Amino acid sequence: MKKFLAVICLQMLSCFLYAQLFPKRDYPSNYFRYPLNIPLRLNANFGEMRPNHFHMGLDLFTERRENLPVYAPADGWVSKLRIDPSGFGNAIYLSHPNGYTTLYAHMNSFAVFMESALEEGQYANESWKGDVDFDKNMLKVKKGDFIGYSGNTGASAGPHVHYEIRRTDDDACVNPLFFHPVDDNTPPVITKIAIYDRNKSTYEQTPKIISPVKAGGEYIIQGNVLNVSSRRISLAIVATDAITGVPNQNGIYEAVAYLDDIPVSGFQMDGISYQQTRYLNAHIDYRLHSTTGSYFQHLTPLPGDRLPIYYKKEDGVLELEKDEHQLRIEVKDPNGNTSVFQCTLRVDNSLEINTNPGKDSRFMLPNQVNVFENEDLQFFSSDRAFYDAFRFVYQSKPYASGMSRIHVLHNQSIPVHDSLIIRIKANKILNQKQAERVVMIREGKGKKDIRKTNMAKNWYEAKFRDFGEFRLEIDEQPPVITLTGISEGAIVTKGQTITCTVNDNLQKIYRFRAEIDGYWVMFTGTGPVFRYRIDEHCPAGNHMLKIIAEDVAGNTTTKEISFRRE
Repeated sequence: MKKFLAVICLQMLSCFLYAQLFPKRDYPSNYFRYPLNIPLRLNANFGEMRPNHFHMGLDLFTERRENLPVYAPADGWVSKLRIDPSGFGNAIYLSHPNGYTTLYAHMNSFAVFMESALEEGQYANESWKGDVDFDKNMLKVKKGDFIGYSGNTGASAGPHVHYEIRRTDDDACVNPLFFHPVDDNTPPVITKIAIYDRNKSTYEQTPKIISPVKAGGEYIIQGNVLNVSSRRISLAIVATDAITGVPNQNGIYEAVAYLDDIPVSGFQMDGISYQQTRYLNAHIDYRLHSTTGSYFQHLTPLPGDRLPIYYKKEDGVLELEKDEHQLRIEVKDPNGNTSVFQCTLRVDNSLEINTNPGKDSRFMLPNQVNVFENEDLQFFSSDRAFYDAFRFVYQSKPYASGMSRIHVLHNQSIPVHDSLIIRIKANKILNQKQAERVVMIREGKGKKDIRKTNMAKNWYEAKFRDFGEFRLEIDEQPPVITLTGISEGAIVTKGQTITCTVNDNLQKIYRFRAEIDGYWVMFTGTGPVFRYRIDEHCPAGNHMLKIIAEDVAGNTTTKEISFRRE
């Protein structure tokens, strides 16, 4: 009887501890209706891994079709409309009196009353892309009102609606599945587990990786014993989740590591803001992802990880005070479906986790300013730039046709959070006009980034958010503007399209502006092609079209054409 009571007390203690792991959610139930008139089915869920960011909402399945009607989930008002061709595409923000904002991205079009307000705002801002904000009394909606048609605009891989729910006061995204629950009894799948020696930086080792198998309702390993070399370890997992009846493999909601039935560290996907989403690069083993493509999610945050999603006992590191401990990892979805991995952890001092120290250089550390200097290069990081320590490696090589040597700053297996300030010394003295046209170029993994520089004496400075190969170039070639659909003295009619193509030697347009008779007119596009459809902003009569294009270096081209609209 006493043994039975002891077991019950231990179970109650475990439940009490579990209840305290993460902040209590107090989300309103039955407040929001589903924004589509078809059954809820997901292409992607909240918290999935993406390059440099988390997926911050749900991708709603639209039957592989565009132009499904989308409806307001509750009373509220249009607080913002966004045109973001490289991201959200056409997006609607609805604010609601209960303190939440809902977002609908990749839309094809908006309701008519929004379209007219959007155009008025675009002309007021003199910008086609970007945000147009509205007062709460301007564009009100009622629950069930039509707000627009679904689509495939922006950075979309196929027809769907990207749907988010945010706390209005701090703009943090919360998990929409707690507002729109789904029938699901399918637990997550645990694929791999990585073990790290936390006496060392996670960047300075190759973790031990195991592949558990499911047996008898749990995940296990052969022999049920996991030998480790360190008494301070942390874990990362590869796991996926699926909704019953839907084949898509989605991200997981929660994972927690228990040592001898005591929770030590874990995370829960909820309450992440866009200011925090780049910390995904700390949440995953970035080096492993860059080489294998797998997303290993850390259960214990790295020293420079400032995400609010974690539970951790002290620093979250598993302290192995005895030679044997019982390890349990629980992985859950929002419905509480749970998968469990269990084994015995055994400390074996004869083992050694492989390390990868790299070339002898200096350590860069998280949570502090880091500096590297030599006679040709300087770089500075903020205290938020790095997530864990690493041995920084530098080399340089000549570049005959450039303004400087090529400076190789480490490699792109180490993520950078905040921008690095890079200063490079030019290999020749330039006059003032030439100095104003110097750009810094970063190359790595087939990608090229170009920044205009600021000059101090013979040093040229720019900011970047990745390591790679850096050099200076001087760019004195202005963009080339080509117009089609119009020519000098042409006669045009309403609805006719004018196309402007802007080509640049570095293929980077910084600014594009079009005016008719000195007033901004809305050409759409992000370059090199921009289009304008003759509308009421170009009334009948004689006009002057003026196009201004500027590249990153500051070279500017202006083209003017006189025409008449019938």
